[in-house]
Amino acid sequence: DTGEEFWTYDAFAAVWGSPFVVDGKVLLGDEDGDIAVLRAGKEMELLGEINMGAAVYSTPVVRDGVMYLLTRNRLWAVKAGAQSEPIGN
Repeated sequence: DTGEEFWTYDAFAAVWGSPFVVDGKVLLGDEDGDIAVLRAGKEMELLGEINMGAAVYSTPVVRDGVMYLLTRNRLWAVKAGAQSEPIGN
């Protein structure tokens, strides 16, 4: 094992929570309110980005197909595979 770096991702904003891995995806929330969704693996692939409308300071938690995420002023419960915009946008 060489400790070889596979890839990096620049969020262009401060990240306070830990990266979260679920269902082959890496989720990373930042202070601008964006959640980057990256494919977990040896090659960097940005699958999408979700703007929550407020800073994300925590690490998401998933239980029974629902992701719970705390932004600056709201607790969100989001169903896996949701396609809609966050409320208030």
